[in-house]
Amino acid sequence: MRPPDVHLAIEVVSSGTKTRDRVLRPAQYAEAGIKCFWRVENEENAIVIYMFELLPEGGYAPTGVHRTRVQVDRRFPLDIELPEVTW
Repeated sequence: MRPPDVHLAIEVVSSGTKTRDRVLRPAQYAEAGIKCFWRVENEENAIVIYMFELLPEGGYAPTGVHRTRVQVDRRFPLDIELPEVTW
């Protein structure tokens, strides 16, 4: 699979990879041209999903923050409830 074939990259942030998942990975995905990037975090024992879309000039723009439920119709139609944190 080539980077242009990837439409969504998802990173699950852990305590040991915060900088890599928040800074390095998004820059790498943007450089590769991946259109959407989601970052999943554990905030106070709840799953939070941060969504971003690639800008024409490079880098990502935030498109939403989701807690308890992800309901989007853009790019990837999706409607799911987020489960309790198990990690």
